[in-house]
Amino acid sequence: MLTGLVLLASVTLLPVPANVSGGTAVLRLPAIVFVATQADSLADVEHAKIDVRALSDDIDLLSRINRLGLSKAQIQGFLGIVGKRDGMRAATAPKRLQVLTALAQALRQKRQLLLQDQPVPDTLEDKIAQLNTEEQTLSRAEHEGAASLSDDVKKLLTAPQWALLTGRSEAERSAIQQLEWLRGLPAAQYNDEAEGAADELANPGAGLTDEKVRAILDRARDMKPAVFEQQKVKLAEELLPAYAMSPKAEQETVLDLVSDARLAPLLQDMLTARGG
Repeated sequence: MLTGLVLLASVTLLPVPANVSGGTAVLRLPAIVFVATQADSLADVEHAKIDVRALSDDIDLLSRINRLGLSKAQIQGFLGIVGKRDGMRAATAPKRLQVLTALAQALRQKRQLLLQDQPVPDTLEDKIAQLNTEEQTLSRAEHEGAASLSDDVKKLLTAPQWALLTGRSEAERSAIQQLEWLRGLPAAQYNDEAEGAADELANPGAGLTDEKVRAILDRARDMKPAVFEQQKVKLAEELLPAYAMSPKAEQETVLDLVSDARLAPLLQDMLTARGG
């Protein structure tokens, strides 16, 4: 809400100039001026920006969830998993609060010294570094303890839902598109393009060497159209290490989701909106 300063001029009788005869005094009416302060205007704009960002974030998360086509039971299951995550957070909260409070105090001291253009003692820098390390250690331990929640989500979802959540569906489509594009190339172009694709898609750490990729590409190209249509999903699955997240990355993605503070309220709102 905009606030401002209201200026009220008092009623004033203006005298008639001496050289004007038969005149009357002139009445000056009150003037009310609303002056919106610049600070309040800027604060309102910032609040509006925060509101828009929060709504946009909610919409992005809802779009991601809605793609899964969750049933009422699955939404409730998700809420249970989020509840577990919150319980893990609560268990470490006292220690984290202690560390963060000490860190904030140390940072305030450093800030004040910098405001005064004073040198920051090494002891204070060391204390800040130590507290940052402690906070990171607590976060890492909490994160590792919550890793099993990814398995809970995987059990809750169907295989197609899991593929949507982790991006495997998009990865499979990308692999199929690559195979279809290479199949459509003239013979004169195919060899160079396939060689380049094999180098680009190779992921030796996941057991997908460039030689193996090239063999998959050649096999796909040599198939008759009807056979390729039947086998393209299987071929794409062989190429998935080049396109899809690693199992570890999938776990991190799912854990980030169930750790999102906005998820539980949105799931509750979904149940309410759907009469559940």
